[in-house]
Amino acid sequence: MSEIVHLSVISHDGELFTEKVSFVKVFTDTGEVGIYPDHTSMVTTIRHTDVVYELSNQEKSHSFYVSEGLLSISNNRVVILTDALILRDDLDQKQLIESLNNAKQLYTKSTSSSDRIIQRDKIIMEEAKLRVIENL
Repeated sequence: MSEIVHLSVISHDGELFTEKVSFVKVFTDTGEVGIYPDHTSMVTTIRHTDVVYELSNQEKSHSFYVSEGLLSISNNRVVILTDALILRDDLDQKQLIESLNNAKQLYTKSTSSSDRIIQRDKIIMEEAKLRVIENL
């Protein structure tokens, strides 16, 4: 039994992130997935999620944001294919809270289902980014 998982985030520009970790948590389109070594193989879609991971030699967890893409788990490798990765230091909490509150207001005022879907996605995106900041 392995004690590590190799986590990689890849975009069309190449590898954005790579680390050997003991645990990964990500929200998929079907729910939250916690990934430990020797996890069952799977492929699923992700959208607007914080990716939380733990290094094997530390108790503290770390996280970053990814926009949309695919999550692949196989043979102790977790690969995320995405178009954007944002690290904690690149996020502005004040701006995110303002954007989140604005999206919530627009959602409640929306009269069409398409407007509500746009604002719902914005809310999900900003909440995921805030979780990255709050994961200290």
